[in-house]
Amino acid sequence: MVYILKLAINDFRNIMRDRFFVFAFFAYPVMLITISRIIIHLIAPRLENVFPLVANYPLLLMFFIIIIPFIFSFIAAFLILDERDDHLLTVLRVMPISRNSYLIYRMFFMSLFAFFVLLIFPILSGLIENTQFSYITYIPIAVLFALFTPLSALLVASFATNKVQAFAIFKIGGTVFILPIFAFFLNLGNLKYVFSPVPNFWSLLALDSVIKNGTLDINPLVIGFAFHIVLIVVLFYIFNKKY
Repeated sequence: MVYILKLAINDFRNIMRDRFFVFAFFAYPVMLITISRIIIHLIAPRLENVFPLVANYPLLLMFFIIIIPFIFSFIAAFLILDERDDHLLTVLRVMPISRNSYLIYRMFFMSLFAFFVLLIFPILSGLIENTQFSYITYIPIAVLFALFTPLSALLVASFATNKVQAFAIFKIGGTVFILPIFAFFLNLGNLKYVFSPVPNFWSLLALDSVIKNGTLDINPLVIGFAFHIVLIVVLFYIFNKKY
């Protein structure tokens, strides 16, 4: 536990030394909330007769909620890349804390912050107005979205050999992981399941039920948890084998 605490303190120091990390960790969540408020109070009233944005608040909420864990996964992945370049992962083989314990900590440390922001965002954003959103039923979905943080961080850390490749993977991954939103924007019906291979499709499907009906659809939630956990375990194994 002492070593985990030391790692956490060291992480905060690393974050505070890098301006981009500081922006991503502190400013980005605040910026998303601010953008949401600007849309609600300034943009939506002016476009009411042209394009009713109010009807699309649920889609905007989904979009921002996808971005939140992606931000923290970016930080987690780049911290791992820095530590890998400094050969810390090799040093851990002779340290009191095991390599696996370190990696588990690294993955889920940022997930806790993602989970916190995911919890407060719907209320602070105002995008749940005029919806059937239920906060209690949203909590397990926030946990599921938070699992996207270690998944995408491990994806990048496992296949990127340097930071340039990491940026490229994040760009491609960001595009792929946002695609399932179109299933709800276009009202595709059962055709929406063409996006089922994308892990956060199931998270969005569960979130859609909470927004529209105020109820928790257990099926996509269970599938989403299973999908995320399996991918995390596989990527964890790949990363350990490579590094």
